[in-house]
Amino acid sequence: MRLLAWWFRIVGLVYMALGVTFIPLLNTGRVDGLVPGFDAARGGPAWNGFVDFTFMFGLEEIVLGAFLVFASFRPRWWESLVWLLVALSVVRGVGHDVYMIASAYSPGSYVAFAAFHLVLITTGVLFLRRWQRRARRAPATPAASARSDAATSR
Repeated sequence: MRLLAWWFRIVGLVYMALGVTFIPLLNTGRVDGLVPGFDAARGGPAWNGFVDFTFMFGLEEIVLGAFLVFASFRPRWWESLVWLLVALSVVRGVGHDVYMIASAYSPGSYVAFAAFHLVLITTGVLFLRRWQRRARRAPATPAASARSDAATSR
């Protein structure tokens, strides 16, 4: 259970950190790196619209990350959240990274993020399965459940 709790915490903190980078004050300096050759006038409606749109993406990342940290205190209650993250990492993570590379964007950061998502998928499934195997072997008594919750909250 400890590994799963730490998985929630680490992934949550990474998501919150990534989300913060999309705050408009920080993101305006990264537009050229995010979209090489972006030909909108700096400060114009298209530029500002792009920054505002990606800000919403950043807010979603921050909320998801905060919820993962919250869930880390009772990971057995939030097992389905691991599967949600796995699905998002397959589609919005690896799938999107492959799409961007195939669309001739610079592969450097997309390969790194694809690797991050593959690690997230692998460790999430591995730690969840490990926890589920242990839970099936453990006696299902109220006292054992209380000890398990207390151990994960430390």
